[in-house]
Amino acid sequence: MRGMVTVTVAALILLTIAFAQPQTQQQARQPATRQVPMPDSLSKARIDFDSRSFDFGYCVPGNFRLVHTYEIRNIGEDTLVIKGVRPTCGCTAAPLEKRILAPGERTKLTAYFRTRGYRHRTRKSIRVMSNDPTRRLASLTFTTNFDTTDWFNKEKGIRVVPDPLYLDFGKGNDFKTKLTVKIKNLSDKNLKLEVVDYTDKVFEKPVLKSKNLKKKKSTKLTVQLVPNYDMIMPIQASITIAAYDSNNKEVMRFTIPAVGGGR
Repeated sequence: MRGMVTVTVAALILLTIAFAQPQTQQQARQPATRQVPMPDSLSKARIDFDSRSFDFGYCVPGNFRLVHTYEIRNIGEDTLVIKGVRPTCGCTAAPLEKRILAPGERTKLTAYFRTRGYRHRTRKSIRVMSNDPTRRLASLTFTTNFDTTDWFNKEKGIRVVPDPLYLDFGKGNDFKTKLTVKIKNLSDKNLKLEVVDYTDKVFEKPVLKSKNLKKKKSTKLTVQLVPNYDMIMPIQASITIAAYDSNNKEVMRFTIPAVGGGR
């Protein structure tokens, strides 16, 4: 009797294994369930920018990099996917810090404009493509004026000029971490100056000795590199300054590019 029970139990175990194996193999053959991505037309992602345009103002011609950073935000309810960033000119690079933004998240896109060969006013744009169905393609723009004849012409009205026109931090044994710029008011009106943009990955915030610049007078701008800046890295940076009249109306602006560093 005990032997019959043992045989019966063994048979049940073998049958269980026999039925289980085909099921396991069948399950293995079934493809994994894939999540179907949401069509862009149904997405509630919404792209937004702190500003879609920037004016560098006047700048000395030469082989420099003018730099400006745009902030991109997702103000929608779904994940924002930035599918591409395309400058319309080979003279501009525009690296993006992050391409996928959750609702409320933000990232930065930095434009590096190579100025070599430009002598007059110019305008460039950067195209940003995303899954926002209301704005699949957005354009960011910047302008610059390299016409120094116009810049220095006192007859043109308000004229504020930096000396030197660009910053050279040197390299090797001549590398410097701090420089000063003399900013001259060539006009016959009192003005107020403000640093409106600077490359914060390279510079600490530039400091004006005096923001109030009297007619025919000058002030100093101190520019300091960020602590522990690697002198082997070529400097690609700029500082943009705006001038305002007594009514706080902007009357002109200019950009001081910077070079130096490298091997």
